[in-house]
Amino acid sequence: MAHEVDPNACERTPAAIRAALERRPDWLQGFEQDWLSAAADFDQRALDGVLDKWLPFACAAATPGYLDEIEQTIKRMTEGDTEGLVFWDEEGRPFDADNNPVDTGR
Repeated sequence: MAHEVDPNACERTPAAIRAALERRPDWLQGFEQDWLSAAADFDQRALDGVLDKWLPFACAAATPGYLDEIEQTIKRMTEGDTEGLVFWDEEGRPFDADNNPVDTGR
């Protein structure tokens, strides 16, 4: 079952975003760097921009099961197991790992 990111899984506050990103230290570090840089300039627009930039990452991290599914898919692909995986191009067309079109029944 494919999980989708819950856009309401995290509040748009620095504390909530920090807490959600704790699962991904690399993302948390990026958020902290951006936040401190914007705060050093006392620039409210820049601070708002940092929240806007990192909120989708925080929602992804806070959505139950979403990162687990992504991590499992990455592990499978790293091990060469792409059976049954479907990839979508920029026009929304589905393909398998060998770039063959897939009929998803949509």
